[in-house]
Amino acid sequence: MAEGYRDSCLCRVDRLGNDELCTLMADVVKHDGGASQQLLVTVKPLLTAFYEGQVQAGRVRREEVEGLVQKAFMALYQRRASYDSNIPFRAWLIEIARDTLLDYWRSQSGNAVVEPLASVPALNHHEVLRAI
Repeated sequence: MAEGYRDSCLCRVDRLGNDELCTLMADVVKHDGGASQQLLVTVKPLLTAFYEGQVQAGRVRREEVEGLVQKAFMALYQRRASYDSNIPFRAWLIEIARDTLLDYWRSQSGNAVVEPLASVPALNHHEVLRAI
């Protein structure tokens, strides 16, 4: 499955570094529409890869991936003002993707039993995320 994402998110040649992602987020916080569009283009393959991993683990159906990606980006956009540039951007993004997935599971709780993700304690997020 990852082969389809190699050109977009797994290849380091075109991948933005953390400093560039932080700058992009700062522009998004300033309500720069172009930056928001660039952020969407940048994070969509990363979110898709995260949710494709959940498909492979049997936690999500393939047809739900696009909707989860959209919900995660909307959550990112809603939380944009709370982004702390001292936290690695990708770790922050995956935390949002994970939260979106947990919300999805809660909404589907009557439909299936799902294997929970390992949880990182809410306290000391900064220390945990810096270790990534």
